[in-house]
Amino acid sequence: MSVVIPNVGEVELLDKMLKKSDEDYTLKLFKNNLFPDASTVITDFEEANFTGYTPITLTRIEWNNATIVSGKAKAEYSSIPSWTCGATGNTVYGYWIEGTTSGTLLWTERFDSPQLLILNDVLNIPLEFVFYSAN
Repeated sequence: MSVVIPNVGEVELLDKMLKKSDEDYTLKLFKNNLFPDASTVITDFEEANFTGYTPITLTRIEWNNATIVSGKAKAEYSSIPSWTCGATGNTVYGYWIEGTTSGTLLWTERFDSPQLLILNDVLNIPLEFVFYSAN
């Protein structure tokens, strides 16, 4: 047997994860050529350090309510996190999100291609989370 999550359950679970969590999340960029997988831990990441970089706190209130789009629950972060590179750059390979108070690695994404950041380059990361049952 396999678990089936109806659309209404997908929406509720996604909202509980993003909006009703007991902590905010922190978005960080990584600069090492890492291919994250299920065994990845925070110490595997080498955090970006280009001029102008700081981690960004993602507050629960800024996650839009989840809705059903094409049969899947989808939630987006209302503002687009971004950084502007100063004098010292980095090549950035992706990001990870951790619990702000727990420090637990929650999820990570490697970019399709590395992002070389040099003076005045802007990196925007629109965040969306899609949740669905395979059955």
